[in-house]
Parts: sequence; C-alpha cells; structure tokens
Amino acid sequence: MRGLILAAGRGSRMGSLTEEQPKSLVSVLGKPLIEHQLTALKEAGIRDICVVTGYQSQCLEPYGTCRIHNPRWAETNMVYSMLCAASWLKEDDCIVSYADIFYTTRLVRDLIESSTETLVLLAYDPNWLDLWRQRFADPLQDAETFRMSVEGRLLEIGQKPSSIEEIQGQYMGLLLFKKEFWRTLPAIENDTLFMTDFLRKISEATPIKCVPNPYPWGEIDQISDLHLYEKKCL
Repeated sequence: MRGLILAAGRGSRMGSLTEEQPKSLVSVLGKPLIEHQLTALKEAGIRDICVVTGYQSQCLEPYGTCRIHNPRWAETNMVYSMLCAASWLKEDDCIVSYADIFYTTRLVRDLIESSTETLVLLAYDPNWLDLWRQRFADPLQDAETFRMSVEGRLLEIGQKPSSIEEIQGQYMGLLLFKKEFWRTLPAIENDTLFMTDFLRKISEATPIKCVPNPYPWGEIDQISDLHLYEKKCL
C-alpha cells in the first residue's frame, strides 16, 4: 500500500499564511498539515508516500519519499493533480489524501481493512453536521449531497443540497484506489474536473464503498478553521 498526498494548491483563502508557502504547510495543532497526514499514513504501515506539488513546490522537497510536480496547478483541479501520478498509481494500491485535512491512523487502517473486495473506497463523516455548524453560520453553505445504499455503496455526491436530509455524511477527501482501477480507467479529458464529479462519474461503472469515520478529523479551508480546531483542543 502506498500513499499519495495532493498538495499542489495554494489555498488563497488562507490569506497571508500562503503567500510564500503552499496550504499544506500551514500549521494546525502545532505542526504543518502535511505532517499530520504523513504521521497517520506511516503509523498505518505506509512507507512509500508521494507528494504532488505545484505552488511553491520547493517548500515541499523535505516531505515524502518522492514528489511529482503539477506545472499547471493554477489552472487545474484535484483530479488533474492526481492523474499526474497515473503511472505511479498503477503500480500498487494507494491511499489518496487531500493536503488540507487531518485525520487519524485508525481511519487509514479502516480503509485498508475494508478494501478486500472493492476497487475504490472513500471515507466520510456520518456526524458531519455538528462540525459544519461550528464552521459555518449556515451548514448548507459549504455542504454537498452525499447518499449511500443500505450496503454502503455511493449513490450521489457533490451536488448542491436543498436540505439536510440530502446529506448522509460529509466526504472528507481521503480515498483508497486499487491499482487495478487505474489500469482500466478511460482517458480523462477534462483538466478542471472536480474530485466529486470524478467520483460520481466513475461510480456509474465502479462501485465505491463508503467507510464511516468516527474519529476526530478536520478540514482547513479558511483561517477561522484554525481557530476552531485550536479551541476544540484546549
């Protein structure tokens, strides 16, 4: 099992904190975000961890066992960054992580242990609403639809919801792909495809298993998020 961290973006909503460094190096709970991800992956037994770089790529040279650069980071999205490592992904099963989240080793292990018969898995927070109410005055402001079958197969993701009832959980930005998945994936021609659009598209042919996360986690999307998580840990 390998790990891939998608760290090409700047994170402009973080203001001055990302003027000279990528968002993945913003400090939360005492250390850079990327160090939280590396720790969780390594403690789950993953040693080969590649970082996809973009903005201020030189800042990420100390991290990971290899780095793959997305030279078009400013005009592309997360899927394009992931596909920059397409040949690398075909070589082994891989945990793919956004670079602006933190999560536990236990969740990484849950994903790995749940992957015996499924090519694609994603982690989600079934208790997302409490956290989103703390982050946003209106929790629907940043939320997206997320629906699953009784068996935990992804049915819907990434649309604008009209009510809380359309959201069974919060997609976290942590996935597992089996190497076999990449060997049969058709070419992706949309360079600005969002990850949720990608997941919705592939779910039509490939079942995606949803793995619940009962452990602490967080997403850093704005400066107020930093204050929130620091406060929660006091």
